[in-house]
Amino acid sequence: MNKEIKQIIIRHLSGSKANQVEEFDYQDNDSISFGRAAHNQLQFDVEQDSAVSREHGMIEKGETVGSFTITDHNSLNGTYVNGQKITGNHNLRPGDEVSLGAKGPRFQFDINPSLAGGAATQLIHIPAADPTMVHSIVEETTPAKAGIGKETFERAIFSERKRSQKTLISVIGAILLVTTALGYTFKDQLIPSKDDFVAGTDTVKVITNTTTVVEEAFSPARIAKENTDKVVFIEFGFKLIHAPTGDDIYHQYTRQKDEKTGKEYVMPLFIEMEPGVIEPLLGLKKDVVEGAPIAMSSLSGTGFIVDEDGYILTNKHIAEPWKYPYTFPREASQGLLYQMVEGKWKITGRVKAPARWIPSESKFFGREPVSGKILAGESTYMNVTFAKTDSRINARMVQSSSNHDVAMIKVDHMAEFTPVELKEDGAEAEQGQKIAVMGYPGISPTVIYGRATQEFGRASGEVKVVPDPTITDGTIGKIIRGSNLSNNAELSGYYSPMGEYYQLTASETGAGNSGGPVFDKDGKVIAIFAASTTSAEGARITFAIPIKYGLDLMHLTPVIQ
Repeated sequence: MNKEIKQIIIRHLSGSKANQVEEFDYQDNDSISFGRAAHNQLQFDVEQDSAVSREHGMIEKGETVGSFTITDHNSLNGTYVNGQKITGNHNLRPGDEVSLGAKGPRFQFDINPSLAGGAATQLIHIPAADPTMVHSIVEETTPAKAGIGKETFERAIFSERKRSQKTLISVIGAILLVTTALGYTFKDQLIPSKDDFVAGTDTVKVITNTTTVVEEAFSPARIAKENTDKVVFIEFGFKLIHAPTGDDIYHQYTRQKDEKTGKEYVMPLFIEMEPGVIEPLLGLKKDVVEGAPIAMSSLSGTGFIVDEDGYILTNKHIAEPWKYPYTFPREASQGLLYQMVEGKWKITGRVKAPARWIPSESKFFGREPVSGKILAGESTYMNVTFAKTDSRINARMVQSSSNHDVAMIKVDHMAEFTPVELKEDGAEAEQGQKIAVMGYPGISPTVIYGRATQEFGRASGEVKVVPDPTITDGTIGKIIRGSNLSNNAELSGYYSPMGEYYQLTASETGAGNSGGPVFDKDGKVIAIFAASTTSAEGARITFAIPIKYGLDLMHLTPVIQ
């Protein structure tokens, strides 16, 4: 059977290698690594295929002949098989389509000659709600007391049941008579006519005595219809720079040799600032022989229009991502550690990359402590696209909050912008109230279309991604206050290190939703979606920031009375 399979075939469907076919000898290749780094067998273009990580993943032969698995190496944008994002090892069948990132290059995996079976049925991935917690119901039974015979017990039960049934029938009959009489007397007040429903709206008249109150039903469909063109898709990237010169900052690597194979490889370097606290060893691009820039790209989020002039509210971790924890590429997930030993810097062993290193707050540059304003973040691009359009509009940073994860950006365009309606009356949200979140979660299927272009000197056609927002309904499950006073005179109150948030039950949202609006039943924005967390058991909750922090950016608020 081994000899029957001759080749592994990769048919490129999109990206820099679109319409190309690569073949690999089945016998000579137990695995095929893919990524942008030069040592990958399946190498992608460093510039054009920016969604692909340096060491994105690997295809490997399975335990049985003709079986294969594909593994994602913790890539920045993920790996998708037939439209579904994978984690860990995933079976790969001939005919399957693989996408490197939701919007990255795609290729079809195949073998020659083909085996019976074909590709797995493709699934259009629609995010499902997280499983709710199921409480076990334990039925407690108490043994009957001894001392009564079985037949006597059964007769007593039968007799009591018969008396109970007669009593119940009498009570039900009395209730029906009273209800019928009252219903006939007050039928006009109790039963709304067709005129009590307001045409074209989600409202109904509720009549109490002589007062008519119009209550508006919660309608995510109405909220989506009224706000789709006000919720924008944001694409962004950044890099860390040397403030005095503007040069790029690089993470330093060092070249090592495998003692067994003799092959050379590179390892990132980390430095211990104080016991247990480490950072990447940084340097200027021109001084780093081996290394990689401290930078990220192909990131996305959400924002919403708050002013006719094109002002947009979003998260600060979108507008200024260098002020938040950095995600190291897979090849830098672990490296060699420099420690001060007897007054000298020495490599003492291996160490994992820090989980919460913030680039703008680095304490070391090279092997010296940072003094003054040495490191700064710089946005490499920030583009805004309106729903159901394909035009990317440059955006610029305006202001960020000093109190929370909120920022304001702006687009300059001749279009007339329509803002969302903000909840500005000072009323606080309530636990249990219904909400709707709008945004662009990265796990949502992408909308793509192609069109011809008339531009001179360019190809006759192009394919573009058109953002289309998702709406998710839920409730405010919990209100987390940053601090609160205590009713107990002996206690001063409490402080939440997390800050002030609304905990939501809208669990179908995710990465890409950050910065999106959270609406109440009236279609007013009461919060800004900001974060989510998932437990080891798979339970997932999400968080939003009260809109008052966004309103603070829109108005000049005195901090000293």
